[in-house]
Amino acid sequence: MDELQTSDDLILDPQQHIEPILERVVDEVLKLESYDETLVAQWVDKICDRCMKDLAQLKKPYKYIVTCQIMQKTGAALHTGMSAFWNEEEDSVQQYVWPNEKKRDTNNSRMQCVLTAVGMAI
Repeated sequence: MDELQTSDDLILDPQQHIEPILERVVDEVLKLESYDETLVAQWVDKICDRCMKDLAQLKKPYKYIVTCQIMQKTGAALHTGMSAFWNEEEDSVQQYVWPNEKKRDTNNSRMQCVLTAVGMAI
């Protein structure tokens, strides 16, 4: 951080800062794709790398962790959990499930992506 920042510049609001990045990146990578098991690893890498790059460009004093799961929708349930010991006032987490109900189409109706981004204050 080369320039002085105000306290508002240092705050990381998950819904304002993180969620739009997750939504945009996963849309860019998966929107026109149909589920293909041979491409999932590439998609996961691309999504995580782009999210990390865009989060770093926020220039906030945070460390980030991004996870991505892509699965074929077969009717089976997916259960996830997360536990963290952190500063509740500064650290945050945002999860985004794609596609959301408003953006479903025939291409992406057979797969689902769950993105999680964690921001921890330095």
